[in-house]
Amino acid sequence: MIKKWAAVLLLGAGGTAGCHAVSAEIEERYQGVVEFDERVLGFELPGRVSSVGTVRGAIAHAGQNLAALDAELETTMRAARTSDQEAAEASLALLKAGSRGEQIRSMQAQLRAARASEDLLRKNLERERALRARNASTDAAVEDLEGRLEQAVGERQSVEQRLMELLKGARTEERAAAEARVGAAKAAVQLEDERIARHVLVAPVDGAVLDVHVKTGEFVAAGTPVVTLGDTKHPFADVFVPQGRLTGLKVGVRAEVRVDGDGAPLAGVIETIAQRTEFTPRYLFSERERPNIVVRIRVRIDDATERLHAGVPAFVAFSHAGAPAR
Repeated sequence: MIKKWAAVLLLGAGGTAGCHAVSAEIEERYQGVVEFDERVLGFELPGRVSSVGTVRGAIAHAGQNLAALDAELETTMRAARTSDQEAAEASLALLKAGSRGEQIRSMQAQLRAARASEDLLRKNLERERALRARNASTDAAVEDLEGRLEQAVGERQSVEQRLMELLKGARTEERAAAEARVGAAKAAVQLEDERIARHVLVAPVDGAVLDVHVKTGEFVAAGTPVVTLGDTKHPFADVFVPQGRLTGLKVGVRAEVRVDGDGAPLAGVIETIAQRTEFTPRYLFSERERPNIVVRIRVRIDDATERLHAGVPAFVAFSHAGAPAR
């Protein structure tokens, strides 16, 4: 390419009109390097790599499993959390169901027995008091029956309260507490599910696997690079345009991209234009352009057939019309 440019410049010095046209066309081309947008993927949790499901050079599709960590402990923990949830749900169901008929009937029988015992003691107390009035009994006997009657009254009231609770069912506060326990148990299970899901590394987008950084059995920390994906169908090239030639260049303007060894050009479009000027990088070959103050322009290239390789020089010419791409 350097020799070609030198030859064109020499012909231009000869003054031929055709060579002037070729020289003008070459001057409109700006050099850059083809690059891919890369995504370096890693796990959000530390752990031991249990499997790697891809290789360098493979094509990954969005949602594809690329690698996985050992999740045996998390699976066991989820089983325990599931048991807690089931127990909490059973307790809530028991509260909502209320008391069984057998429990209510049993408590009603206990209440009848308590009332009968209370009536008997009250009658005995009345008889004992009558005997005491005729000096046929003692104060101790009367006091003993009074104490037993008081105890019987308390037992009858206790049974009545328990029967009332059975008939009314669980209190609102008890149901609210049981529902809260169920909600907490469900949240714990969902948390374990999320932790297990994060033990699998999934491709977020379609792309080529540029590198695989780990092997099965290795222990990795959170954030350690595992797989690098590249968007090989939409590479880009940063070209450097002298500030005096920026007229008509804006985001959306079409471009033509050529690379050595490939005669067919590729379509591109200006994606970004830097807001700060800089000096032309040294890797550009043109001695004439190196001293110039230039602006970095990123051109997004449409390479559906993946013809380009990262790192190769690219030569970009912008549309003369300056019309934005549709």
